[in-house]
Amino acid sequence: MMSYIDIMGENDDCNSELSEHGRFLTKGAFLLTPSHDLSLDKAANICDKLNFRGSFSLTKTATGILFKFSEPEDFQQVFRKGFHKVTGGRLYRKVNIPCRPQKTFSLLVHEVPNDLPEDDIRASLYRFCSVVEVTRLPPKLDQSPGTPNPIRVTVASLEEYNNLLQQGLDFYGATYFPTEPLKKDLNFRGSKEKLLPVFDSAGFSRLPPPASRTLKPRP
Repeated sequence: MMSYIDIMGENDDCNSELSEHGRFLTKGAFLLTPSHDLSLDKAANICDKLNFRGSFSLTKTATGILFKFSEPEDFQQVFRKGFHKVTGGRLYRKVNIPCRPQKTFSLLVHEVPNDLPEDDIRASLYRFCSVVEVTRLPPKLDQSPGTPNPIRVTVASLEEYNNLLQQGLDFYGATYFPTEPLKKDLNFRGSKEKLLPVFDSAGFSRLPPPASRTLKPRP
């Protein structure tokens, strides 16, 4: 039997929408193996002393302990930490686990100028907690000359997916780029590999709200 301990953080507003029975969207994970004398309770005590932004959990595996985090910053904080004292000074490994959600939802964003960087589109999604991937696709075979290439946005929350479909992509309040569901039968130029779901390095990052200043005309 596997043991399982969930320690829920305070800042779980976004993850609660993605959770079932205490589960959360894992954005960082590593396996400490072999765990030697490191029990779940000892590992929990170590993590409990740290100031986490989100939720985390510990799972006893066949060879060690799996650490899972809802925030990448929390993952980095623990991943860099040494465990020699609690493992009796014996050798161990920390194996970084690539995190992907069980289910994702993809849509296309249209009319985004080709010169507008993808990073700006990704950053404009700062209100969304489950962004997995943002990438500009090659042009469609029947695409009119001069039409911007569509951008594919992949999220792990059905609610956020529906929000983007209904309202469009809010680009800092300046405009709303139109969106539509990604259809599997769409024909794009280039190799099929480019259309496979890619979990980019910026995915799962919690983006801060942008700095903004409004100037009013003098009376």
